[in-house]
Amino acid sequence: IHRMDRVIVKHIYREQNRVADALAKEATKEVFLNKSRILSVPPMFVNDIFWADILGTELVRTFMGCNIDTIVHNITTMGVLQYPSNDSDI
Repeated sequence: IHRMDRVIVKHIYREQNRVADALAKEATKEVFLNKSRILSVPPMFVNDIFWADILGTELVRTFMGCNIDTIVHNITTMGVLQYPSNDSDI
């Protein structure tokens, strides 16, 4: 990449490129040992995904709700975290 002119590296979520995601998942099942494979047509297992991409089908990105922003928000709305005491009177 350093030798190429004007390269912009950009993160794309897997929901925006589901064909590449499906191909990558399938590639983990095989051992390529530094070999490249050129596909002239999409494999059968990505046909539906391929056509959905062409037709512009949109998917909502899902994510786990347990992240630092959620934790901080919960702490600020609760005030102070309270932990159960180890006292035997309880």
